[in-house]
Amino acid sequence: MTSFNHIFSEMPLVLFTILAQAFIGLSFVYAPAFLNGYKNFTHLKSFGLFLGIAMIVAFIPSFFHLNDITHIFNVLNRLGFFYANNQWYVGWMNNEILFSSLVCVFGFLLYFKNKKWVFFLTLLCGILGIFFMSGAYGSMQKSVPTWNFKITLLYFFASAIFLGSILYYCFFEEGEHERKMSFFAGLIGIGLLSTAIVLQTLHVGQTWIMGLVNPFELLGGTYIWFIGSSFAFLGLSITCWYLNNYLYEKFQSKFFTYFALLCAFIGVFITRMLFYGLISTQIMLGHS
Repeated sequence: MTSFNHIFSEMPLVLFTILAQAFIGLSFVYAPAFLNGYKNFTHLKSFGLFLGIAMIVAFIPSFFHLNDITHIFNVLNRLGFFYANNQWYVGWMNNEILFSSLVCVFGFLLYFKNKKWVFFLTLLCGILGIFFMSGAYGSMQKSVPTWNFKITLLYFFASAIFLGSILYYCFFEEGEHERKMSFFAGLIGIGLLSTAIVLQTLHVGQTWIMGLVNPFELLGGTYIWFIGSSFAFLGLSITCWYLNNYLYEKFQSKFFTYFALLCAFIGVFITRMLFYGLISTQIMLGHS
């Protein structure tokens, strides 16, 4: 199977990880707005309903990755830690599904019981969900040497913060303070995301894979096009977002930000395709 076959075969997971991280990241940005009094408990109630529905939407693509929909219940088999081959293992993927699902559950619970402790549990489950999501891939770095746990962790959390910030700006901000807060969070997110992309590139360049002189050959020489186009869309996104901030009082419109949101998702989508494309099932040996 070639790298491009991998990209298309893993498309359900590409969409799931991007959407789940975006909506969980939205809760991260919502937290300071709520704690600083920009949002009250009535807002929190409607936000919970939105988050619950949004997480269901995020999970839908992942169902197409299962040969049998009933396989979803296998998540119950190895929650937390499990013992096999005389060794203890972390159930990364099972825990990922569990905590991401709990974000959805607590989101709906916020709608019926909009209490601060429920919101804090939602945030905690979101943090753990992305942590285990990162580990589900990073823990395979011995068999997939182009992946690295620490870089994946930074990459996934950065994606969540950036996409969550721009989602908040587009659909939840209600004043200048919130616009500035979400834009500042977005700057942090895109800074961390750019750092993760650079670190990933350096890591790939230093990775040895049996049968390849240059690990970038896994994408048939198109790596530079993936990197270039992703930075182009991410740069266009933050530029349009800035312009909207700068011109908002004059035009009272979010046109630039909606376009920035589209560019942000495209930019992250390209980097995620790159992430899955750096695999070859025919050469799963080698080490960094």
